[in-house]
Amino acid sequence: MGGDAPARFFVDENDLALGRSLAHERRDVLHPGHVRLPKVPFGTPDAAWLPIIGGLGLVVITRDKKIRSRPAEAELVIDAGVRGFVLTSAGDMSTWDTLSVLVRQWDALERHLTEHPGGPWLAALTSQGVRPLRIRS
Repeated sequence: MGGDAPARFFVDENDLALGRSLAHERRDVLHPGHVRLPKVPFGTPDAAWLPIIGGLGLVVITRDKKIRSRPAEAELVIDAGVRGFVLTSAGDMSTWDTLSVLVRQWDALERHLTEHPGGPWLAALTSQGVRPLRIRS
């Protein structure tokens, strides 16, 4: 990607190593503490970054499976029009395993974005592909 590529994705701090790895390879990926995202420093609570990221139109990538079911966060996802992929799988996956799944499913992720350009929505991203998730508010 070029040096001035516009940001498209935001990787939540719950997998900062994944965010840093992706940002190293893709200029369109940001994460908390990224130099191009001063409004979201390390340690920014979900309640603070969700409206910022939604307002910027960035697509969230997170391991936080409960983001859709905690009432306050679900409401923020909806209010901010957040579009996001929740990395779900059985058990704990290493950053390498998560990165592997994400890279293998990147085309499915891009197809989902094309088919669902507006938010709010959340989708599970697994080794099997992408499937919509219900946001419980």
